[in-house]
Amino acid sequence: MATELRGCVMRREEAPLGVMGAGVVGGALLAHLRGAGRDVRVYDPPKGFADIGELDAAGIVFVCVPTPYTPHRGFDDRHLLRAASAIRGEKIVVVKSTVLPGTTAQLQERFPQHRFLFNPEFLREATAVEDFANPDRQIVGHTPRSAGDAQRVLELLPRAPFELICPAEDAEMAKYVANSFLAVKVSYANEIFDLCERLGTSYGRVRDIVAADLRIGASHTEVFDSGYRGYGGKCLPKDSKSLLDLARSAGIQLQVLAAADAVNGRLTGERAPVARPAAHAAARPAAAIPDERAA
Repeated sequence: MATELRGCVMRREEAPLGVMGAGVVGGALLAHLRGAGRDVRVYDPPKGFADIGELDAAGIVFVCVPTPYTPHRGFDDRHLLRAASAIRGEKIVVVKSTVLPGTTAQLQERFPQHRFLFNPEFLREATAVEDFANPDRQIVGHTPRSAGDAQRVLELLPRAPFELICPAEDAEMAKYVANSFLAVKVSYANEIFDLCERLGTSYGRVRDIVAADLRIGASHTEVFDSGYRGYGGKCLPKDSKSLLDLARSAGIQLQVLAAADAVNGRLTGERAPVARPAAHAAARPAAAIPDERAA
């Protein structure tokens, strides 16, 4: 029934859709929407899509721009604010960029002509299109003004075993909590690797035994991922630091996450490639271990 409903919505909806930012997340979104036969207009000047007028006909605009963590500023929403400021007319605006709790509500207040929602993305950069098409969860967060649009947005996205429509603040917080938990897992795995090295035990075998516990799993326990130790990439470092800043501003000390951040700082000091010691290779083929989530 739900699938049939989604199919009907897809056929009935005729207005083009808009995507701002055609990077990892935006590119995966584009692949899904165009694969479903949708007319999608793109705005991303660095990639050659420089006509903001392309978005004028869109009824729904997805915003997939970077929200980095920058020195002396922390969470940096300048790209997001510029994107929101550029959208003309009255739109349903779906923020897919990772943002601090309260950001969607602030955008709603600042740009009242639009209706804002938040749809976090959980994917790996190397397999973004595949992950987007096969999500393990699909979350749409709303403001009081955009609550009536949430189901419509959800129906545009791939189905997932867990789907939820909720206040935007909950969805925003969940995205940071998920990525920060994975950061903690990476740092813990690296410390256990060091202990195994000192004791002369096989981290690969220990990892396989522990990962067989379905409550734990193997993701983010590969200490030589991409030839480096610690967590890097576009998501875990910035999101864990942003959550630490948010907690401090609220008078809460996230001591476990702070320790994980400190461990990662030591591991990634110079980001020099590290060769995987043969003695600590996994006891089973590497292909049997799920790939690491990176976003």
